[in-house]
Amino acid sequence: MKHAVMMALLALLALALAGCAGGRQAADDAASTAVPEAAVTAAPEEAGEDPAVETAQPTGDVPIGEAEGVDALMSDAAVQLLAVNVGKGDALILRVGEYLCLIDTGKPWVMGRVSRALEMMSAGGELRLDAVFITHTDEDHTGGLTWLTGGGGEMPQIEVENWCASAMYTGVKADKHPVAKAATALGAEVRWLRRGDEIPLGDTGAVLKVLAPVSLYKDKDDNNSLVMLLESPEGKMLLTGDMELPEEAELLGYGDDLSCAVLKVPNHGDDDTTSEAFARAAGAQLAVISTDSQEKPGTPDIDVVGRLEAAGSRVVVTQDSGLGLLVTLSGGVASVRDVPFGAPAVSGVYIAEVDASDDRIVLGCSGGEAVDLAGCYLYSDRGDEMYAFPSHGAVLEPGKYLTVGTNSTDGDFDLLWDDKKVVNKKKTDVFSLYDSWGRLIDRRDNGL
Repeated sequence: MKHAVMMALLALLALALAGCAGGRQAADDAASTAVPEAAVTAAPEEAGEDPAVETAQPTGDVPIGEAEGVDALMSDAAVQLLAVNVGKGDALILRVGEYLCLIDTGKPWVMGRVSRALEMMSAGGELRLDAVFITHTDEDHTGGLTWLTGGGGEMPQIEVENWCASAMYTGVKADKHPVAKAATALGAEVRWLRRGDEIPLGDTGAVLKVLAPVSLYKDKDDNNSLVMLLESPEGKMLLTGDMELPEEAELLGYGDDLSCAVLKVPNHGDDDTTSEAFARAAGAQLAVISTDSQEKPGTPDIDVVGRLEAAGSRVVVTQDSGLGLLVTLSGGVASVRDVPFGAPAVSGVYIAEVDASDDRIVLGCSGGEAVDLAGCYLYSDRGDEMYAFPSHGAVLEPGKYLTVGTNSTDGDFDLLWDDKKVVNKKKTDVFSLYDSWGRLIDRRDNGL
């Protein structure tokens, strides 16, 4: 079994390396290159030791997909949570034994990061999810539902056993709720969760207990967030969505035991969350914040971090990682390590033209070697549309061009984006090119 896992992941790495050779020309993504993994362990408070996290010596740059990397990162016996580095947004992958679920999906353009992380957390087995949980309707939590359900082209459609979401929501009609739309497209139904519901995680002995929502907040959907407490033989994790102070106060009012080894800090560590009382009630060994300070200035808020640290929590932030932060909970002890990207970033590829008049996008290769774009993808911010390059026939030769056309294109093209009117003809439309690990390669608008 372990040998099969290793071989499957090695094959995955080989594909990524073939399509993603070289460096990268996008300066704003330079900090996302592979970095050494460091094991960080928080001692349980009950042991009477200093709860501050100790950092071990770096284990070296171990790419995902190599046997050493898999053995070092994955543990069949423990509870593991991978907080994917999706910028200001949430995408959490929870694995307990054979049970695998996704809690929020990030924005649509982080497809590469989330899909690669899912492949890793599936440990080489069939990529399927026992459940998808959506905490609330904000796009930085729901945007990935399109590609997750097979939104066209070469995008993967992942089998999902159960679709779950907060029973309270505002600003959207029932049939337009992102989860309802995703489930309906696949002929499935949604389980709407509220306080008191419980979701057993297979035969692992673990359960997700729903603590909120309780009341409907009409002014802001953050306060309708699905809040879940994972109880397992290995310890507890508190997962809070974007809960702000009003929902937090309501939750505290119930007097629940909120103590946990791991806290997913609400709302990206913004200043409208995590009161002193809540930080103390959680008393987490490890507090994980999913944000990007450039994308959302002011996060993580220094006072939020201060309150968590005063409560004995070690604070870690996804923006300081590569692909994400892998949290392991075993025997009541929480540890975390950085997960680097499993392949170098693409270089030498650029968007040469975005032609609004003929609805096409032209890519060029300025490097000295051919680049296979398999797994890379284009995203249109105006149309909120995505095109994934196929696994065959998307090779860019040095000094050559490759044209992506649509059903509205009159001229010649090499690859079909099976849609029409992709490039906006009246308003500015920015197209971004990402590699198969979700790193920005280049960006260009339509000139309007």
